[in-house]
Order: sequence, then structure tokens, then C-alpha cells
Amino acid sequence: MKSTTKSLIKQIAIPFGILFTLIIIMVAAVYFALFKPNFMRNDKKQVIIGTKHFLTKENEEKNIADTKWFYEQNYEEITIESFDSLKLVAYNLPAENAKGTWFLLHGHQSGPLREFAGLVRFFHDSGYNVVLPYQRSHGKSEGTYITFGIKERYDVRDWILKINEIYGNELPLYMEGISMGCATVLMSLSFALPSNVKAVVADCGYTSPYDIIWKVAKKDKNVPLPRLVLGIGNIMAHLLADFDFTEYDTFKGLRYNELPVLFIHGTNDAFVPIEMTIANFEYCTSEKSLYLVENAPHAISYLIEEEEYRNQIRDFCKLK
Repeated sequence: MKSTTKSLIKQIAIPFGILFTLIIIMVAAVYFALFKPNFMRNDKKQVIIGTKHFLTKENEEKNIADTKWFYEQNYEEITIESFDSLKLVAYNLPAENAKGTWFLLHGHQSGPLREFAGLVRFFHDSGYNVVLPYQRSHGKSEGTYITFGIKERYDVRDWILKINEIYGNELPLYMEGISMGCATVLMSLSFALPSNVKAVVADCGYTSPYDIIWKVAKKDKNVPLPRLVLGIGNIMAHLLADFDFTEYDTFKGLRYNELPVLFIHGTNDAFVPIEMTIANFEYCTSEKSLYLVENAPHAISYLIEEEEYRNQIRDFCKLK
């Protein structure tokens, strides 16, 4: 009898042990392959420049020169405290007799000058203050987890209030975001933003955290069982970072938006599908325009068609 019982326990225990081991392996794989590299601070990755990102050595050298120019200017660091008690840091570059202010928001695991050095110089030379935050969990700002715009949209709202404390709420304020910064800015449009916010430039943003993670997992990385992987990843997001992949998206931000939006995307973007910007554009019911930059890869449309990019912004935002 005892022998039979032991045999039965062994028959049950072995498959359960194997199943438990497979689950642990799966969870560990999702954590180390999906969650940690994409949703957690990675300061080493953020400082990488490199020709690969800028496509050509010429573009890279231009970014380096514009970055050097910025550090030679009379900028300051300003801070806010986020709704969840993080210290967030931004560069503030004032202009003499400013015509307005530009708020520029960088993308995932990047930094403000990596993506905006040239545009900072353009806006500042045109007579505008420029404010460049480090997004939460990036660079000089505190935070451990990146939430792909879910929590970051509150930071946008709070930065706008800070900017108005500095420059007043009568000076026109414009916003531009690139990649995750773009999606975050679009998500923030559901807030009752101050009336001096005049227009938005939305460069190569995705539609939702879930959509872009799904795209990367299924198409770029060819991850097996992608829905299961995303499901496990979403559980980790809940437990570790207190957010859900599907709780917010750009459509919710655009639903009641009345601000003009200029949508921009490179036709050779291999990271964020151009269809996502087109979907955002089609969903937007306010004044809008769509500018597709031929042969531009992800997040450097400005460097590919510099003069036309400037003209599109000047004309759409009615800059003086």
C-alpha cells in the first residue's frame, strides 16, 4: 500500500515539477529578455550616440556640434516633483525677448540632446525659450521604471505648469515629442492644458504601449507565443511598476483634443510603423497635417530633410 502511494505521488510530482520549472524558466526569460531591457532604467544605453542611430557620419557630427553649442549656452537645470514623488530634471534655455517656449520630449532610452540638439538651436535662434526634460527613469531624472507614456503623461502636464510658473501663462507654448516622447505628448492632450499651449508636433509616435511592444515582440524579435509573453510582461508591469500595458493610449489623449497637431514620420522607420502615425492622424479631429519624410529612419527625420522639416513647423504652428 505504501509503495503504491509513493508511486502515485511520484507520478503526480514529476509532471508538476517539470511544469513548475518550465513556468519559472518562462517568467525569468520574459523578465530578462523583455521587461528589464525595455521597462527599466538603462543609463548606459541612453548615452550611446553612434553613427548607426544617425544613419551617416555627417548626421552624427552635426548632432555632436549642435550638442556642443548647447552646452556653451546660458542654460539652467530646473526640477519638478512628479505625482508619485520623483525628482524630474529638465534643461531650460531662455531666449532674450522670447516669442514663446518650446517643450521638447525625447524618446525611449534616449535623451533630450541626442534627439533635439539641432532643433533646440533652430528654435532658440528663432527667438524661443526651449525646455528639454529628461523623462522619468532617464538620465538626470529619478525613477526605475519606464511606462511608455502611461505615467509620463502626468509629467508632461506638470512640466507645462512649471514652464508657466517661469515664463507666465500668456507666452505661447508649443510641444514636440519624438517616438515615446511623441506618444506621451499625445496622451497628455486629455488633460485640461493651459490656454497658452498652442500646437503640437508629433514625430514618429506609436499608438499604445501594448501595440508597440506587440510589434517588437512579434515582428522584430519573432518571439514565440507573443501573447503569452506580453501577458506575463504585463503582470510584471502591474507588480513591479504599477501600470498596465493597455490602460491608456494616444486615441484617448486625442479624443477631446482641440489643439492643432502636425504629425511627422519617416517612410523608412523600422521601429515604429508608419501606420501608427497614420492611425493617430486619422483619429485626430482637430486641425492637423501629415508630413511624411522620404527615406528617413526612426527619430531622425529632422536631419534627413532639415529645411523642409523647419518649414513644416513654421507654417503649421504659425511661428513669427
